[in-house]
Amino acid sequence: IELQVLHKADEFYPLVFIFRKDDLIDIYYTNEKAILDRKKMATDLQNNTSYNRLETIDYKFDYNEMGLNAHLFLKDKLEKKVEIKIKENSPGRELNAFLAPTSSARKNPQYFPIVYLNKFSMVFKKDTDIYVKINENLKKPAEFPVKINNQTCYMARYSLDPINSKWNMSFSGNLNPILIDTNNGDPIKAGLSYEILNNEGYFEIRKITGIDELNHFLSFEFSPAIPNLISLKSEIKIKGKFSLIIDNKEGTFAGLYQITKKNEVIQISIHPTKGWQPFPGKLWLKTYRWIANIEILDDLEFKIQSNWTRL
Repeated sequence: IELQVLHKADEFYPLVFIFRKDDLIDIYYTNEKAILDRKKMATDLQNNTSYNRLETIDYKFDYNEMGLNAHLFLKDKLEKKVEIKIKENSPGRELNAFLAPTSSARKNPQYFPIVYLNKFSMVFKKDTDIYVKINENLKKPAEFPVKINNQTCYMARYSLDPINSKWNMSFSGNLNPILIDTNNGDPIKAGLSYEILNNEGYFEIRKITGIDELNHFLSFEFSPAIPNLISLKSEIKIKGKFSLIIDNKEGTFAGLYQITKKNEVIQISIHPTKGWQPFPGKLWLKTYRWIANIEILDDLEFKIQSNWTRL
């Protein structure tokens, strides 16, 4: 069971995800404003999702020096009562951050999901008041299999400032070039800013930065910088690395890129390869690969076809 509290136009709205044993997901909300952007993301990532609007969802999500104080109560679509209470008593804790594992159920997802759990913590077992009731039946919360910072934790976690973004939407159509004016600094286009290097008269992209609605910065850095695609010679192959920086925190995840050109067609591939996840097994983000084929029609006209695939 997952509670999200969304801040929209100076109002707070609850959004509840209930993950079922049959792999279906039931989503509950009270206002359409809470579901607009999340609905598309949830549908893209999962095939079997239901959306259920309720008159009321009783909730609380507070955090202070003692830890989390949260409560949730709702009646699901079958009129079953769902209730959760968590109240920690653990002063002096340290909050962390990491990229949440968010694998898509689709073979060809529309984008790479970035769900960054900022100001994150597991729920400590010691001195915590916790209960879960489903239709008045008390459930026993599961415990995390290993200790964290010498603390036994429940299989429960929270983030006070999560960051959600979609990277490299799959697209087919015209690709407009970035026009460089050296007198006006780094260019800004479609809400993204580009840090440009002048490599002996050839302009290259070293960094791309976007800002979300809560003023979080997400930057992709490239090494070597992405070259001017028009200037590439046929049969060339360029390999490099990239990394994601969120709010000046480096190393969120990283990977490899490759650029090849044959005649008037350029192919760019991106493969995330490095990150951290809290469970053993294959690193989830390594299952994603992005490939774009760009056809050069003339100096200012390009066609692109790009998509993600799951490996």
